[in-house]
Amino acid sequence: MDIYQIICIILGVIVVLQFIVFLFINNKYSKTLRGLKTREVDDVTTKNGVRYTIDQTVVDEDGNTNISLSQKDIILNPNDTQIVGIKNKVKPGKYTLLATNKEEKTFNVRIGNYVKEYSHNQDVVLGEGQEITAINTSVILR
Repeated sequence: MDIYQIICIILGVIVVLQFIVFLFINNKYSKTLRGLKTREVDDVTTKNGVRYTIDQTVVDEDGNTNISLSQKDIILNPNDTQIVGIKNKVKPGKYTLLATNKEEKTFNVRIGNYVKEYSHNQDVVLGEGQEITAINTSVILR
């Protein structure tokens, strides 16, 4: 064998190893992506920039808080004001407020100029231009 054949064999082995690594990584990430799609909330549609939802079950059979985060949920961090708008993160429409901590049944949220105590799984309607801020803990908008 001359040097050219040895180089071709080495390159062939490298290409086969790269292909095996590609298949392994592709298999791993495709399982992850399939898992994310199954967690996506159903019955959420956006029409003309307004988000419409059908209320989801967020309390289990025993009445305990059932916290789950899905792709279309919005997390409000404490003292981080979000302005409701068609081009913004929070769109106008009906939302369900969910606690991010199972021990907290109530939390404070400022909508507009007023702070009010809300409970887990309480609905709120947000209009264009309103401001919403979670006060004492993170809150999920679904």
